[in-house]
Amino acid sequence: MEKQRYNLKDVAKLAGVSLGTASKVINNQYVRPEARLKVEEAMQELDYTPNAIARSLKANSTKTIGIMIPDISSPVVGKVLRGIEKISRDSGYSILLYNTTRNTRLEEDAIQAFMRSQVDGIIYLGNTVGDEIAEGLKRTHVPVVFAMTQYPDKYFSSVTIDNEAAAYHAVTYLCGRGHRRICLLAGEADDPNSGIPRTEGYCRALGEQGIPVDPTLIVCGGYRLERGYEDMKRLLGERRDFTAVFAVSDDVAIGAMRAVQEAGLRVPEDLSIVGFDGIEMAEYTFPGLTTVSQPFEKIGEEASRLLVSRMKDGKRGGNLVLPFALQERESVLGLAGETLP
Repeated sequence: MEKQRYNLKDVAKLAGVSLGTASKVINNQYVRPEARLKVEEAMQELDYTPNAIARSLKANSTKTIGIMIPDISSPVVGKVLRGIEKISRDSGYSILLYNTTRNTRLEEDAIQAFMRSQVDGIIYLGNTVGDEIAEGLKRTHVPVVFAMTQYPDKYFSSVTIDNEAAAYHAVTYLCGRGHRRICLLAGEADDPNSGIPRTEGYCRALGEQGIPVDPTLIVCGGYRLERGYEDMKRLLGERRDFTAVFAVSDDVAIGAMRAVQEAGLRVPEDLSIVGFDGIEMAEYTFPGLTTVSQPFEKIGEEASRLLVSRMKDGKRGGNLVLPFALQERESVLGLAGETLP
């Protein structure tokens, strides 16, 4: 028996909305979230597929890319945006920024704002992607690229580094300089983007060196200066036994350096410190901070290239992993038993 074919009037009737509202949903225009949800549920129930969506979006291209950023004050964000803007401009696209301050409600507002503006694609920058936000991004029906983060769904593309391997490399470097009691100033314990993989890299490096992981030397916190400062003050006050620190971000490392110096200790003579990110400030601390450097501008460029490609060919998915590098400066001192030259 031939399958019954439904039209947009049937969708609108089942959803209990006007035909105009249903039309706005399939044409990616703004409607109230509750009305959009009713229309999408009706489309799914009736197995209604608006085949003209892709052609309509292409014909009505706004030549605009929506960029969701987690913290506009972050120097990391600025470097990634520089790369995004460069490639987007060269490709004929303007960008629309929305600062979400790592707030889920603001992320939802950003998605709605992008839909009202009918952006041609979206780049989501550097925050942990929640399930609801991922679903909201998919409902925009435009290509989405994650920069410095990922989400396990083939609808999305991403540009990242290998955070686990980068952390492993940094801790292996400290072990090679003779350190065996290495403290980890970790990120958020439930952060699958940075916190978890960098902690896993730390543990893998210690394991390969035959060094037991001491849970008392792993401090989960955040990625800002103040967390590094406060956590290091507490560790020093508790007189924990360690000779080196691997910090999950340069900001955390710089905060920790301040706490060490306030305690009358010296970096690296009394305590070696390695950071993560390669921000410009790391070069100007005293002593200069050894750090894992991420190619931030390159990440932005590649994210923009990938998005432009997806907007042209209509494909989904594709993950690009870029290389990292260890920048050696003066914040690490070799101990007895050092194996590196």
